[in-house]
Amino acid sequence: MTRYQLIIITKEVALQYYQAEDKLYRLFLDYHQAYEWARPLLEKQIYYITEPLLYPYFIHSLDEDLQKAGFLKKNRDAYTRAQTGSTIFLDDRQIIFNHAGDAREEWQVFDCFKKISPYFFAVNMKKQTYGWLKPLKVYSVL
Repeated sequence: MTRYQLIIITKEVALQYYQAEDKLYRLFLDYHQAYEWARPLLEKQIYYITEPLLYPYFIHSLDEDLQKAGFLKKNRDAYTRAQTGSTIFLDDRQIIFNHAGDAREEWQVFDCFKKISPYFFAVNMKKQTYGWLKPLKVYSVL
């Protein structure tokens, strides 16, 4: 099973760290591996660069899109897909996607979240992979 942590990064930080995503990943990795005494400081840093999930704002379209992808709503904050055992948990600042299906299912779920915000950042600690769900459009003034 693959576990993804999906976070909405603030626009300013996302644009500033365009093509330097490894630094964002390092922050999440440091938090994941930190001692208890270091976690509050890292938590504040993560809180500062992330946006809250505006749950009531996007829940209707998200419900519809996830149902099309085969997910059923378990409760207010959780979805599951019985065929594969994949689950999605919504938190106030992150989404945890435990993926047990094929690559098609993964992309269907990511497409659902891309519609919500262009600044979704996905992190997979086990595989040490990370990236934007939707490539950022950054324009040069030169």
